[in-house]
Amino acid sequence: MLWLGVLLLGFGLTRFYHLGLMPPFLDELIYIRWLNEIRLHGDWLISLKEFGWEPLQIWMAAWLNRFIPDPLLSLRLISVIISGLSLVFIYKLAGKAAALLFVLSPIILLHDRLGLRGDNLVVLAALMVFYGLRQKLAVWWGLGIAIGLFSKTTAAALPVVVILSYLWLRPKLKWPDLAAAALAVLPIGFYYLTGTLSLVMAKQSTFVGEALAKNNLLQIGPWLYQYLTWPIVLLVITGFIVSWRNRLLQVNAFVPLILLIVSAKILFPRYLLVIVPFLLIYAGCGLTWLNRQLPRLMKPWLVVFLLAPVWFNWQILKDITSAPLPEIDQWQYVSGWPSGYGVKELTDYLQTNQLDQLLTDSPEAFLTDTATSSSYAITNINHEVTGGELIQDFPRPGNKSSLKLWHLN
Repeated sequence: MLWLGVLLLGFGLTRFYHLGLMPPFLDELIYIRWLNEIRLHGDWLISLKEFGWEPLQIWMAAWLNRFIPDPLLSLRLISVIISGLSLVFIYKLAGKAAALLFVLSPIILLHDRLGLRGDNLVVLAALMVFYGLRQKLAVWWGLGIAIGLFSKTTAAALPVVVILSYLWLRPKLKWPDLAAAALAVLPIGFYYLTGTLSLVMAKQSTFVGEALAKNNLLQIGPWLYQYLTWPIVLLVITGFIVSWRNRLLQVNAFVPLILLIVSAKILFPRYLLVIVPFLLIYAGCGLTWLNRQLPRLMKPWLVVFLLAPVWFNWQILKDITSAPLPEIDQWQYVSGWPSGYGVKELTDYLQTNQLDQLLTDSPEAFLTDTATSSSYAITNINHEVTGGELIQDFPRPGNKSSLKLWHLN
């Protein structure tokens, strides 16, 4: 338990450090609006009604927002809390080496510090499924699937994982397995009874459908290499070799990966979060094996495997604008039009110059290029205003995009 306490301490220090410093990107601004709608009008189904998006993590943040007035902080604190529970599962499932690598994983750290809608919950759900299958406690995988289906589309891989695990490992079915299956489909019943099932299903067609396997594979490979870092990739390969007989781990690690490769129409690195913990379990197996094989004098050199992810994490914590993120994440969170950089400066300018008609629009509207009035307009996505005079430009880091304030002639 001492090791778990140390890991949780390190986890907390790296997650809470300047948690609110990075400005919210577009998705977080949408969720902030939802939290305000829930708080002011009690519309708990707003995410389902607007986009058919599964609501569980938004609900959790909305509950926390009743005690913490800052909605952005509520969103990000819920991400940290959920990921902390995932760390405990990793420790119970695979020991201190895998748990340490989880704490040090750059992709986990980055997305723990963002107010995501459901990615962290899907990670927790996947680990619950793995725990339930390994311990032969069906209620855990049933609850894991239910939590996942209440959280995000990527959780659709979890029922496939369970079915393939039962077919491959061939356990004898008992009544707890059937009860767990009934528990797993509760989200579908909820969506049906609230009249939102068609919205959820329609949303799936936006993200899942025409296979783009080659393109997805060409993206996923470099993303995993960048975020895992090459020493951890070596540990993953080593761990896979020494644990190749662990068929249950193979199903949980690679079935979601294969489904993502062959079915995703839209792909971002955060969709890989559901896979990363299992790769880190392999890496933990590799690190543990090396620790057993090396002579005592050589064992301290194992710290070399940790230096690259520690350096990456330091870059994220020190200044995310200069961190070596994959290009798509650098664009989305820092330099591109979904980034929240520039919004505070723009809002301060509007308040200072008393352009009240534009202050009625939300920051989300600024980023989606809809903030206009009879006299002024704010543009994003590199749009120009014909017949307008540029008053002020608010560039993002890297100067690749900016928010522009125009006076309309």
